[in-house]
Amino acid sequence: MELKNIAHDTLKKALKSGADLAEIFIVKSDSNKIDVLDQKIESFDKISDQGMGIRVIKDKRLGFSYTADFDPHSIDQTISKAIASAENTPQDEFNVLPEHKESEKLNIYDKEINATPIEKKIKIAMEIEKIARSFDKRIKKTEKSSYSDGESEVILVNSNGLDISYMSNVCGGSVEVIAEAEGLAEAGFGMDYVTKIKDLDPQKIGIEAGKRASELLGAKTIPSQKLSLIFDPVVGMQFLGAIASLFSSDSVQKGKSLFKGKIGKAVGSKILTIIDNGRLENAVGSSPFDGEGVPTQETKLIEEGILKAYLYNCYTGAKDKVRSTGNGHRGSFKGLPEVSSSNLYIEAGSSSPEDIIKNVKKGLLLKRVMGMHTVNPISGDFSVGAQGILIEGGKETYPVRGITIAGNLIEMLEKFEEIGNDLRFIGSIGSPTFLIPDISVSGS
Repeated sequence: MELKNIAHDTLKKALKSGADLAEIFIVKSDSNKIDVLDQKIESFDKISDQGMGIRVIKDKRLGFSYTADFDPHSIDQTISKAIASAENTPQDEFNVLPEHKESEKLNIYDKEINATPIEKKIKIAMEIEKIARSFDKRIKKTEKSSYSDGESEVILVNSNGLDISYMSNVCGGSVEVIAEAEGLAEAGFGMDYVTKIKDLDPQKIGIEAGKRASELLGAKTIPSQKLSLIFDPVVGMQFLGAIASLFSSDSVQKGKSLFKGKIGKAVGSKILTIIDNGRLENAVGSSPFDGEGVPTQETKLIEEGILKAYLYNCYTGAKDKVRSTGNGHRGSFKGLPEVSSSNLYIEAGSSSPEDIIKNVKKGLLLKRVMGMHTVNPISGDFSVGAQGILIEGGKETYPVRGITIAGNLIEMLEKFEEIGNDLRFIGSIGSPTFLIPDISVSGS
């Protein structure tokens, strides 16, 4: 039986079993991962998976269960478990399912990814490693060089008339190499994921890894002081990832976001705009609808420093009496939709990274931070380890390590002074280079 027919048949059974509302979410996925080391294949993994999540609402009580077995008996048992779990949960008036609404189709499936021979995909992984190793003679070994791709089919039906599906795929490459000099070693990585295999550039990935490994060799400590910090795009992505949960309506409603109650108020510099866009072209986080079937959209979260919106799924939207922003995402068929960003990014500015550096009398070009996950989402306070390159007189001088950066997220958002034109994504988070002045740096 086709997956769509299974979904409809399961929906009918769930309603007959006593559910007032029901939703069937099916995912079928296939992935390939090729690891190479020293120009030899280390591993080749091909994984196929499929499963079904069943969500029911009975007397305003929510029940959920899932199965990876599409045998009729297993599906019947899964329905029974979902109904039973609903009977044992408290009533909640905000348990709702979305109504059917047409979502615009997106070009998110590249036939060439599947059509590309495995031999060529192996060569991509080998080429990435070769380029990374040849970047600098001090690069001595490879930790891992990889090519990977994956495709998925999503089918979603519910008792409100929703009957939708889509297919998507993505491919990417990564490498990590080790550079050594004078008894010291530094690791460097390069990574990129794209929606079209013609856009996958092994040279770009390899060069980035080689550069990141070699440019921090011989790093020194510096005295404690206040410096202008230049966040390169990769560190910028880490910074944005650390504050992503602050935009979640779930975090706001639970009092776990320092953005609570600040819609319409200034929370950042006038040059700062942060956007979530689930329909962004050629972005790996794009889809026509979210994990509940709500059409995705562009949502400006911060616009010219003003907090404009939160991200919602159907449940949190019902609580605040607003519609979902299409941000009810599922990690897999095994879980319920949670509020999450799709393609989250800082909007690019007009300055080149080179010009930003030229304008800094004394600062630090951040290349690596450790511990961004420890940021306090309620107070915004943070203290993280970092490495980078010291800027003096608008020029890069020598690498720096053994330092700690401390501050407050809101204060940093307010201090954005310059934003680069080099917006870049790794996965579904994107950032350009940006400059924040006058930040405390603790050193030797």
